Amino acid sequence: MPTKKVTNKKVVDKKEEVKAVNPVEEKKVETKPAEEKKAPAEKATAEKKAPAKKEEAKPAEKKKVAVKKVAAEKKASAKKEKVKPAEEKKAPAKKVAAEKKAPAKKAAAKPATTKKASTKKTTTKKTTTKKATTKKMTKEEQYAKLSLDTCLDLAKAMSMDVTRESIIQQLILNPDVKSVSENLVNKYQLTGKFNFEEDGYDEGLVEVLVSKVFETADIKPQKPEDLQADVAHALNYKFTDVVADGEEYKDQFDTMRKVLMIAQHKDIHDSKKLEEEVGVDVEKFVEEFMDLAYSVLKTWKYEDVDYYEHFIFAVLSQLEDLHNKYSNRIMMDVADLYILHGDYGLGDADYAYILRENQIKDYIYYRYASIYEGVDKDKAKQIANQALQFVDDRFTYYPNIIAVLEG
Repeated sequence: MPTKKVTNKKVVDKKEEVKAVNPVEEKKVETKPAEEKKAPAEKATAEKKAPAKKEEAKPAEKKKVAVKKVAAEKKASAKKEKVKPAEEKKAPAKKVAAEKKAPAKKAAAKPATTKKASTKKTTTKKTTTKKATTKKMTKEEQYAKLSLDTCLDLAKAMSMDVTRESIIQQLILNPDVKSVSENLVNKYQLTGKFNFEEDGYDEGLVEVLVSKVFETADIKPQKPEDLQADVAHALNYKFTDVVADGEEYKDQFDTMRKVLMIAQHKDIHDSKKLEEEVGVDVEKFVEEFMDLAYSVLKTWKYEDVDYYEHFIFAVLSQLEDLHNKYSNRIMMDVADLYILHGDYGLGDADYAYILRENQIKDYIYYRYASIYEGVDKDKAKQIANQALQFVDDRFTYYPNIIAVLEG
């Protein structure tokens, strides 16, 4: 069979010539006259050139391709060659034969393309969903993923001077997370100061931080029976030396904290009721703890005195009967400690308040004058002399005041 020239000036590969179609195939092709009109001989031949691979990959789209190319090929055919009637019949046969070879490759290619497109579409959808989820995540949910250390770092970035230990101390005094958080926000004036979208944090971080400290710290109430042995040890402790007393103070402080926690969580405000709850002599333990603290804190730091003051008043405020009995004593203890640490202004102010609030003043003046004997003897005598306006020989501590004056 002679090789036919291609009308669109493209080279025809002789190796791709198709064998003659048998009469049955020709007859089959001839039953589709509409196709013959749309696809002349030149088109069929053109499909055998290099783009044939493309056609082989998509036989199902045969009609679509033919329709698109008809107009262009008709123009080319009109200008260059006229097609013989005999060839008009052979061309469709060649086309059919060529197309019969393609389906195996096409079948594999088409699903792969569809699958790829589908995968891409699914991925896009998944990404969109993820973005939507991220937008829906609240700042609280994002804060919840932060570690305690990261929260502390962010707190420093907000110019907060806090540590895990300092927050624990506040929670001991007040076990309410929300209340402690609000106090910190107010203390550092954080409301509206930072924007979460721009800075990555705002005042809402404070409550998250305090919550994380509360969850990780040992500040939850324990079972009463766990305290009995510790309190028994405290009540039997004898003062020895500065180091041993200091260690005992830490232990007793921890035990007193646990007692306070039980009272707070059980909403107990009377030492006798608390005693029934925990099975220990609460009042006796409070007295022992105050004695030890007064002795130890004389040589500790000023900050330790400040924290002790807040802590012991939290205990006395919770147990109202003990507050009424020991409030003056604890105020004088704290005032003495401030004076010994050089804060005369605060110490004097505390004593002035106590003197105003009490009718019987001899013991108060004696304590006030005697604490200054080791600091400033002249001031000690001045205080003792002032006491004589309210104290005479009828009062128990009159001789002690005179001793300071003559000392």
